[in-house]
Amino acid sequence: MEKLAPRALAKNLGRNIAARRKAAGLTQGRLADLLDVDTLTVSRYETGNILPPLTTIETISLLLNTTMMELIGDRTVAPVPQADRIGIWLSTLSQQDRDWITGIVKHLVAHCQPSPPGKPGKAAA
Repeated sequence: MEKLAPRALAKNLGRNIAARRKAAGLTQGRLADLLDVDTLTVSRYETGNILPPLTTIETISLLLNTTMMELIGDRTVAPVPQADRIGIWLSTLSQQDRDWITGIVKHLVAHCQPSPPGKPGKAAA
């Protein structure tokens, strides 16, 4: 990977966090809750105004089902191949059915996300 200046690194990281967060169906507020920070902090991460600590980047990568290197890298986040197939399947359904299925998938993905350090796990919920 090419060496990035701190500002470029912050911008790439922020752009990738935002893309992964949106793909996961999380709001900045929800990610902030999971990280035990305020929403403004997540916004600053995503705009590249501040760099999160490495431990926070690690936690974000776990929460967003990616790696630290993918978050830090300068490539844009691409959807996984399964998303394309699911998109094709959904395109044959009514909007109401698509919304219903999307809600179920979002719930299942949220259930499968790891709990951040210091937060109760799934068994405690």
